[in-house]
Amino acid sequence: MSDSLQELRDYLTRHHGGDGQRAATRTLEGHARNHDDNFRRFWAEHAAPQLQQGSRVVDLGCGPGLFLRDLSLTGPALELVGVEAAPYMLEQACEDDYDFSIRVADLNDPPEDLFEHASLDVALANRLFHELHQPLVLLQKLHDWLKPGGVLIVIDMVRQPLGSFLTHKFGKDRLDEPLGAKEMAALFEDYFEHNRYHDSDLLALLAMTGFEILADEPIRSGRTVQIAARRPY
Repeated sequence: MSDSLQELRDYLTRHHGGDGQRAATRTLEGHARNHDDNFRRFWAEHAAPQLQQGSRVVDLGCGPGLFLRDLSLTGPALELVGVEAAPYMLEQACEDDYDFSIRVADLNDPPEDLFEHASLDVALANRLFHELHQPLVLLQKLHDWLKPGGVLIVIDMVRQPLGSFLTHKFGKDRLDEPLGAKEMAALFEDYFEHNRYHDSDLLALLAMTGFEILADEPIRSGRTVQIAARRPY
């Protein structure tokens, strides 16, 4: 294992509160919520039209691969590939009888040969970008890996006012009970790590790397955004 991959794994464990197994369990439990009717509508509108028999779909930061499992059970026969680095997510990966594969890579600096030039029809990055210290390298490579006309779906938390974040976390807009400094330090670290980018930042990154924006929609009361972008023909 490379030093950079180990550093990423250490960071992801810290990012997930130091408890990888709990993070994997939360991912499994939150799958339906993160792939709800709104997600399915957006996918059907912007990604599904690109798919036909044999099309190649990549889920970046795929976790245990539940979305790939779902895709393998519906629609045309697709070539489905996930990319994941966290060992506790890989340990929870779906059984081998589902028709997809998972590759291990650091998406802050993915290897050039992770995918071939112009070989992807659709790529999904669902709640990935906030975990990247810089997504420009990945976006440049995605622009190369996607076919002309290929679509990238980005869904992620976006920066929100601290007051909005705290109200959402505590379920109320006033705290009357004392709170521990260690607990609050973890909460504020969580805020900074989940509020890296504005919606406009993500759009600027996509434009800078040559993508054409197809759709940009706020969801979850503006705390999250879903974007469809395309490598131009």
